[in-house]
Amino acid sequence: MKPKRILAVVLLVFVVASLAYMVGKEQKSDSISGEDVNHPTSAVKNHDVTVDTAEVTPQGNQSSSTNKQEANAQRDTQLVVYYFHGDMRCPTCHRLETYAKEALDTHFADKLASKDIVWKVVNVNKPENRHFIQDYRLVTRSVIISETVNGREIRWKNLERIWQLVKDKESYLNYIRDSVSTFLEEGK
Repeated sequence: MKPKRILAVVLLVFVVASLAYMVGKEQKSDSISGEDVNHPTSAVKNHDVTVDTAEVTPQGNQSSSTNKQEANAQRDTQLVVYYFHGDMRCPTCHRLETYAKEALDTHFADKLASKDIVWKVVNVNKPENRHFIQDYRLVTRSVIISETVNGREIRWKNLERIWQLVKDKESYLNYIRDSVSTFLEEGK
């Protein structure tokens, strides 16, 4: 073989290997976990979470009142709406979060203000939050509704249609609104 041909083959192999590495890395970041999604959750848990955003009231004011925190700790029933994401976030992932928050702010402002509904944004790539991957059988960015009674989770639901509806904002907002409303009604 001539030196030019050898160099061309080596470069071609390098390019193919680099592309394979990048595709593998992208697929790994797109899928939060390679766990079996059909594996049942072993038990309902009391979740500790490190959230990415400060707790904000619907009017945009940060809530720092000790009385509100004490009242929240004594609350019997609470709905937590989570948005789970990873370290890598594309524009669609940001839209999933923004639309879900907008639906809550628009349709459940009173329940957010009273802490009957709490919004939490969680990065599952942080070590302290990785348990959520197995707890909720997460395979991608997700919106989860969770009901807690006396601080203990009793039921939850993954809003799986968010990916199908993200390109239609009105349908997405309605889906979040209807899902939360139904979840609230079922809990009565």
